[in-house]
Amino acid sequence: MNKTKQIIVKLPEYYMLILAILVGYKPPFTFTLISLGLAAIMIFQIVYKNKISGLVISSLFLLINVFMLFALISEFKEFPTFNSEAKQLLFGGLLIWLTNLFFGGIMFYKNTIVSSKNFLVIGRN
Repeated sequence: MNKTKQIIVKLPEYYMLILAILVGYKPPFTFTLISLGLAAIMIFQIVYKNKISGLVISSLFLLINVFMLFALISEFKEFPTFNSEAKQLLFGGLLIWLTNLFFGGIMFYKNTIVSSKNFLVIGRN
């Protein structure tokens, strides 16, 4: 169980790194400068594990996902009836949104709760 928790706690940074690279990819083999910058920020976060930058990254990621949910709902309301395309948009979008919310929440938890527990243990000595 402890090994699984350690793996799950490390996943959000790698997920966001892969997401940043895939968002900026343009075939045949070009990347946008912004996505490469975001990937570099995530690599620095993986290497240095800074708690403050981790909180900022996870907070911004969660905030952007709230806007994504609003865009998803707005796009869904444009369908006059609940047909197969509306169902595909809603369920696919909600699956992506929940995945992002899960990883953003884990990263936020890791940088707040876990770091404060470590601080309390260090402060007692």
